[in-house]
Amino acid sequence: MKVLITGASSYIGKYIISNLLIKGHNVLSTSRTDPKINHKCHKWIKHDLSKKIFKVGSFKVDFIIHLAGYAWMGEKSEKYINSNILTTLNLVKSLKKTKIKKFFYLSTRDVYGKIQEKKLEENTKINDPDIYGYSKLIAEKILQENFPVIILRLPSIIGLGTHGWIKSLVDKFKKNQNILMVNCKFNNFMHASELSKIILKLYKSKIRSDVFLVSCSDTVNSIDIVKKLKLKFKSRSKIMLNKKKENSYIISSKKLNRIYKTMTVKKVMDIYSNEIKLKKKYIY
Repeated sequence: MKVLITGASSYIGKYIISNLLIKGHNVLSTSRTDPKINHKCHKWIKHDLSKKIFKVGSFKVDFIIHLAGYAWMGEKSEKYINSNILTTLNLVKSLKKTKIKKFFYLSTRDVYGKIQEKKLEENTKINDPDIYGYSKLIAEKILQENFPVIILRLPSIIGLGTHGWIKSLVDKFKKNQNILMVNCKFNNFMHASELSKIILKLYKSKIRSDVFLVSCSDTVNSIDIVKKLKLKFKSRSKIMLNKKKENSYIISSKKLNRIYKTMTVKKVMDIYSNEIKLKKKYIY
């Protein structure tokens, strides 16, 4: 199959492209910087979708994976408007005359805003998202008004190049720094290598337009994740529990798991730990 991918140079984009290529698919990708993936079935085009439309040319696209845009990094509002909203608008304009079998948009759980429930589900009420979440929500609406689109609202994505809580834990364990944490039920992440498998499974299904939350298929206590990482990295760090109550929630991937069962927490952590030790992406 022939796949068009935006946001190719992000660490998530590189995982998806590498996994698609190893399965024999042809990939046309675009981004502002070179993903540096050299393969006879991969063509990269330097392009900034936030500034102008993209010419697909003679490449006949079977499906599109749109992930171009800034992740939440505390940037100014203008960056999220440009990278998530304008990029999506220009992509829509670019594809007006292109026949597409399926369109996938990689969105975020942050579209829900301030989550008060103990379990996040697809139909959870949206409650005052920040500029990042709101920009992704507007991008979703733009696509839904123009194409049948399958939206994946993603959790934290674990893999080489990731940032966030898991990465910060690893960094502290490597330096033998103490960990202060709140223990809670947790499944709010996935491994980047799994995205291509989810997308290919949905591509082969009869679904053309829908919204799915993604997370690990099981739930554990966050203290168990921390202890496992400490053991993996043979750290001398002390783990201290903060007894202060904080709002926490788990993500329900029940809807997606009817079609594709996501990895368990243990499998994600094992893969990520091995990646760090070997300094090599997990591609399968």
